[in-house]
Amino acid sequence: MSFAANTLSALVALVFLLAGAQKVRLQRSVTANLLRLGVGPTMTRLIGALEVAGALGLAAGLWLKPLAVAAATGLTLLLIGAVGFHVRARDFTHQRHRSHAVAPVVLAVVTGTTTALLLASF
Repeated sequence: MSFAANTLSALVALVFLLAGAQKVRLQRSVTANLLRLGVGPTMTRLIGALEVAGALGLAAGLWLKPLAVAAATGLTLLLIGAVGFHVRARDFTHQRHRSHAVAPVVLAVVTGTTTALLLASF
């Protein structure tokens, strides 16, 4: 696997391991915004578990490339779903919530780039 793909995979894994752990633990700083979007505690924990699984898949994918591709693809799809929730809540039109809405867009681009780099390194 290329150096760029390895490095980006490791960084993305770290981000999602930390973000997912916060959701699994239902930390108030994370759950408040998710509740506003209509995501309850059970769904929040599920999203967190998927993020942690994706992070672990990316980490293990350093040795098993197909696992890394699957993990990066799954995280990208999860983030596209998050963007949909923000669109539904009209967060992109409200300055107060715009930063919460832009974060999954940026992360989707990063995870999509990770997927592309991983596929190119086959």
